[in-house]
Amino acid sequence: MIIRKITVGPLQVCTYIVYDVSAEALIVDPGADPEKIIAFINALKLLPKHVVITHGHGDHIGANASLKEAFPELQICVHEKDHDMLPYPAKNLSILAAFYGGATVRSPYADRTLKEGDTISAGKCIFEVIHTPGHTPGGICLYRKDPEKGQPPVLFSGDSLFKNGIGRTDFPGCSQETLIQSIKNKLLVLDEKTIIYPGHGPSTTLAEEKQHNPFLQ
Repeated sequence: MIIRKITVGPLQVCTYIVYDVSAEALIVDPGADPEKIIAFINALKLLPKHVVITHGHGDHIGANASLKEAFPELQICVHEKDHDMLPYPAKNLSILAAFYGGATVRSPYADRTLKEGDTISAGKCIFEVIHTPGHTPGGICLYRKDPEKGQPPVLFSGDSLFKNGIGRTDFPGCSQETLIQSIKNKLLVLDEKTIIYPGHGPSTTLAEEKQHNPFLQ
């Protein structure tokens, strides 16, 4: 399994492209700058299969429409509780960017809605959906617990869990109490060797967040 990060947009969203020797690819949170994402995919001759949106905020979905146009067979996937956020700037909060000279975001509807326990695959890379509400009602993480021999488990945590931080909970539909419970009950129980790839900022490990994250003490 190969993971490549492309940092996109004014809010520096971490877009991840995951692939293996089959060249099938999974794209996580294509927030903006579709030309950068498409150029990377084409340069490596990858076959993008799924876009997975960890939550429906505008800064994580801005490249959806362009990717769908470039790769019509691509499936956009999001949790069922964030499904209605994608095409509406007022719901995905990109309308707030318009007040500061930014662009509103209208994503196509998802091709597939997700729920707890679903799996998403690209080649032999299979990820389990973990529902972690709190930052949004439909926030999710993607977990691969059985990677190749010698590799630790991997978690794409979206805006649920960051290095030494958690996602904002001052937006409509947010709840800090719910988010903390999601993290403690569903993420902190995972293998401590798990590498966490968040929606913003540097990667970390579950062991480090258990020990040092001030929101989880």
